[in-house]
Amino acid sequence: MKTQMHPLNSAVKALIQMMEECGISESPILLTPDYDLPKCAYEKGVPVQVIFGGRSAVFVADEPVKATTKASFMVDAPLKKATQRAAAAGILNAVTGFLCTSRKLHACRQEEHAECRTELARKIQNKRIYCCGNMPDVRKLAGNYLVDRPEDADIILVTGDGLTRDDAVILSEIPKEKLLYLGPSTVGAANLLHCEHFCPFGRANLQTSED
Repeated sequence: MKTQMHPLNSAVKALIQMMEECGISESPILLTPDYDLPKCAYEKGVPVQVIFGGRSAVFVADEPVKATTKASFMVDAPLKKATQRAAAAGILNAVTGFLCTSRKLHACRQEEHAECRTELARKIQNKRIYCCGNMPDVRKLAGNYLVDRPEDADIILVTGDGLTRDDAVILSEIPKEKLLYLGPSTVGAANLLHCEHFCPFGRANLQTSED
């Protein structure tokens, strides 16, 4: 039986092809923890700012990630540790932002969290929900529609912490139309995997509310 590839490995493979075509795979990437960065309502952890080509993005990781690297480090990398996957996911965000294929690179302002929850509640209403990630707020929204097995769900919600787990490999076996990636941490992966992404008030940068 064929072993499924972890979704982050699949996304990285797609990105590397794009970067090699553009000649930017050796350009430097800076990852720095920044506890002052705003966080998505559905994420818990350490915000890591990722800068590539002057473009800034964020990934909320379980622990601090600090490095100066190149996207080429990900070529054929197994990405077996959560910290490695977090770094890779952050790079996906910054580089797709630089290439203008992703725009929701930073979290919205805290005053927009309530309206975001309202929109998500409307989107998942009367749907059976499986959460790939902690996302306590979403679990409350799902209520009695929360299920314990992905195969029982109408919609599978994915946050950054869920995306970096070992068992996220199961996402590769699920039809894309059932997947909904949440928040700025997952934007690059969702974009490269051609999956739906939900972040209605996310910002392209930290200075404006640009969509």
